[in-house]
Amino acid sequence: MKEEICSRCEGKMRKAMIKLDLPRGSVEIEGYKCTKCGDKIFTHEQTELGEKTTMAKGLWGPNLWLERKVTTIGNVPAIIIPKDIAMHLHIKSGKKIKIGMMDDEIIIRPERTRY
Repeated sequence: MKEEICSRCEGKMRKAMIKLDLPRGSVEIEGYKCTKCGDKIFTHEQTELGEKTTMAKGLWGPNLWLERKVTTIGNVPAIIIPKDIAMHLHIKSGKKIKIGMMDDEIIIRPERTRY
């Protein structure tokens, strides 16, 4: 990658090891970080390597399943969303989510912010 300029502040992008916090842990991946505002980007190759690394370490991927017990709030079944997943998906108290079923699975999605 030739020397790039930050799209946010026009600072210089420099190679850096960038920490990614994922639901099952953290990993550092090489990317580019702005020397002025701290914005981070990855090339396509860096993204692919990061995906392989996180999957190999069991930190991310299609097999990321966590087990939780069903509890009761009032007389309604409820589950607690793990803190790491809630942080990763920006789910906070009072924020709307979408919940539905697909075959025999429950799907929970954070409501997307519209611009």
